[in-house]
Amino acid sequence: MPTRSLKTQPHKTRSAATLSLRTVEGKLLAALREAISEACGQGSQANLFSAARDFSKKVRITVGFSGGRDSVALLKALCVLRDKRNSPIEDILAVHVHHALSPNANKWARFCRQTAEALGVNFKVAYVRVKSKGEGVEAAARKARYEAIFKAAEAFDSHMVMTAHHQDDRLETFLIQWMRGAGVDGLATFPVARSVGAVKLVRPLMRLPRELLERYLELNNLTWVEDESNADTAYLRNAIRHEVLPLMETIRPGFKEAAARSVELIAQSAQVLKEVAHEDLQRIQDADRALSIDALLKLSDSRQALVLRAWIESFGLLPPSKAKLDEALKQTRLTHNDTKLAIKVGTNLEIRRHGSKLVMRETAGQKKDRTQFETLHWTGPGRYSLPSWGGELVISLAKDDEPGIAESYFTDRELQARPRQGGEKLKLFKNRPRKHLKDLYQKAEIAEFDRSKLPLLWSGEDLIFAAGLGMDVRYQGDGDETRYRIEWHADATLLSLMQG
Repeated sequence: MPTRSLKTQPHKTRSAATLSLRTVEGKLLAALREAISEACGQGSQANLFSAARDFSKKVRITVGFSGGRDSVALLKALCVLRDKRNSPIEDILAVHVHHALSPNANKWARFCRQTAEALGVNFKVAYVRVKSKGEGVEAAARKARYEAIFKAAEAFDSHMVMTAHHQDDRLETFLIQWMRGAGVDGLATFPVARSVGAVKLVRPLMRLPRELLERYLELNNLTWVEDESNADTAYLRNAIRHEVLPLMETIRPGFKEAAARSVELIAQSAQVLKEVAHEDLQRIQDADRALSIDALLKLSDSRQALVLRAWIESFGLLPPSKAKLDEALKQTRLTHNDTKLAIKVGTNLEIRRHGSKLVMRETAGQKKDRTQFETLHWTGPGRYSLPSWGGELVISLAKDDEPGIAESYFTDRELQARPRQGGEKLKLFKNRPRKHLKDLYQKAEIAEFDRSKLPLLWSGEDLIFAAGLGMDVRYQGDGDETRYRIEWHADATLLSLMQG
């Protein structure tokens, strides 16, 4: 991995050379105010400072501090804002991630510590081990870096994590995504603020050009560490930065500001599309998070893709590729109620068709050979765990007016949870005949691919309970005999959550 060296002289730029410190710093502080307000849910135009005397409005900020030009400018501006009257900032933590990939790593960490101490900022070095698993060293390092920063932010009780991405970074990312054939979300690049768990990830310099940060460092006589790999145009981003963007600037001077507006408009469009997809999704999915196929197919093709993508993402999955979405929609349109459909998404989930609905389920491979015969050792009412089934049987004393299984079926015989073997029957109602489980499952609208996950409880050779259906009324006993109710509670897995 290319190494860094310490930059000892501030870098000067031509286009920003005439700007005063007051002007440059004013732009940076305004950007910070807007970003903090937006991250706090008050809108980018909100004046967070009007309520700053209320201690509950103060924020604790963790900064990803590489020691590079951009992060030094960000940390310096944050400290200026921190020291302002009625500042919304309570405290700042600068986190430098030590990747141990370069012989200069210790030198960079020392520089960052010295800079943070000079600015009166809390400082932490986070040591990480970069493990590349086919994703490349850069991607692995980035993942490890963010994990370390957010871990430190949690310990610091931060409200937000800030990084120093700026307007030029966003344009570079847009061009990279465009060349990769990304959709609207990819072209929108990264937002100013987004939630990562309970913490906000904020990029307050997003609308400011690189040259403004360079001028700020020059006027403050600040130094930084320079990553020599930034000059290597073998990397796509560097080629765009050093060759493509300068050529575009020559062809169309001042184009960056206009291009940045276009990216911002794309980001706004992406947000509107997400809101439309969310509204459609809420309308066509039921309480169990299943999608109505009829309602889905009444939408235009484009909205079908948006809704299906939003539905898949709602299960915590990464956005599917266009090819995956197209295949899922194609199969949905071509199949019928009695047709089997299974499309794998993610590592252990798949889209299945159940009648006129699409449902999300764990893949069959995740459940293979899981269910088995399990004997219950009766100790009275309580919870009886069935580990191989992923849940528990809850057996409780039945009230006088409640149905239940007679006590003798629990005390005098072996209780065993078993999978279906075929041909089993159950009598759910006194005035109706026994019926095959297959027919009862169909009437209860329990999908065929879910039935193998539901245990049957046997007392000796009598089937007294079927999960998802209920108890057999033939074994309720007579007179005043003690009776017990039986219920099946699945673990808090995807399936049980969808079944409510």
